Amino acid sequence: MPYKVTQTDRTLIRLLQQNARASFAELSRATAIPESTVRRRVERLQERGVVSFSMSADPATLGYEITAMIGMKVDLPSLDGVGERLRAMPEVTYAAFAMGSLDVILQVVVQSQVELVALLRSIADIDGVRTTETFLLPAVLKPATAWSIPETDKSTAETVEAADADEV
Repeated sequence: MPYKVTQTDRTLIRLLQQNARASFAELSRATAIPESTVRRRVERLQERGVVSFSMSADPATLGYEITAMIGMKVDLPSLDGVGERLRAMPEVTYAAFAMGSLDVILQVVVQSQVELVALLRSIADIDGVRTTETFLLPAVLKPATAWSIPETDKSTAETVEAADADEV
């Protein structure tokens, strides 16, 4: 069940999505909420798993020239084992079970075509993998990190404002 966040929480999340390095003092100034309240709210959002913080690097600037998506068909009884093996591969930056014509979708980052071929062979050797299809990604049009929490609609905002009044 999703954790219900208040309008204030949503504002803090949106500000942190714009600048994850913002200090509690900066967030306090931007929202006119006391710094101690901002700290408590952000810590609560972290504890409940609503937000997490990480650093991302640009693979291309570090010499990793190939990004690819790999679609896989796997034997359904093998899904958990396949997933475990894929999570252990450092080249795999994203992996998800899928519903539709593919069972698993991966994003991988490697330095060269030689490394991509070696990775594809390793994936093909996993018990339960039936087929793979590889899509090279020469350019990213919008990264997954670009998603931002949407503004609430008016009916949700009214309900949440009452909850905000109780928490500040």
